[in-house]
Amino acid sequence: MFLAKEEAFLLSISTFEYTKIERSQNLIEEEFLTTLSSRFPKGIKVVEIADRGYGKSILLKNRLQRKELFIIRGKRDVVINYEENKKTCRKSLGKLKHSLGKPSRYRNCFYQGKKEIKVDVVLYREKSFKEPWFLLVPSGKEDILSTERVLELYRRGMRIEVAFRDFKSHLGVRGLSLKVRKGERLDRLLGALVLTYILLLILGIGEIGKSLRKRIEIPRSKARHGTRKTLSVLTVSLFAISDTFLLARDNLINILVECFTRLEKEKVFLLASF
Repeated sequence: MFLAKEEAFLLSISTFEYTKIERSQNLIEEEFLTTLSSRFPKGIKVVEIADRGYGKSILLKNRLQRKELFIIRGKRDVVINYEENKKTCRKSLGKLKHSLGKPSRYRNCFYQGKKEIKVDVVLYREKSFKEPWFLLVPSGKEDILSTERVLELYRRGMRIEVAFRDFKSHLGVRGLSLKVRKGERLDRLLGALVLTYILLLILGIGEIGKSLRKRIEIPRSKARHGTRKTLSVLTVSLFAISDTFLLARDNLINILVECFTRLEKEKVFLLASF
């Protein structure tokens, strides 16, 4: 997923069948991430934002060796070594001290006690959280990934979860059952869905979407994850396409023009295909 100002755009897909894995799943994930990061134009800094499933030591070690930037949420039972008051401490992430509503940063921690995996741990918890965020970032990169910046980017990363939910619920991926050539056919289907999804997102964040949102949305009384919006961009766009007047020929042409203009502005087309 690529995070733009308004939404998350899907850039690349890799599919596989569990029953046909000849190597480890870790290796498949690592090759995918390596290939993806190598395709970005020179001069662009990529920050990989991932959830707990990517907090594996081998993935972290490889990210650090390639000097990549990342924000990965850790599991509360993972143990780290760190120094406090000139003493070496060994604790699980879930036992680190923190204050409600105030971020804490533990610097130069050895992940799982391994010296080759040195990270900073940013802790943050709000009253509505079930558990704190344990965010792992490269040590020595605080000039780029300050504590405030880490929290801001991770909040924005929540849009990725919204995008996955949209794929499963609104675009028909949930409950999908394929019988033969599953990986190949799923690749094609997801490719078509990605193009459809991008067009719908552009519609939802464009002038038609903004106008429609004002009329149909009831904002939250309090912000959640930095926003008071209650409707996703996709939901707004689905309301729009159900109205034949809104999608008259001229409006449809304008939407397509706006779509390609925005994609070109975000430099999405600079990514080479795999």
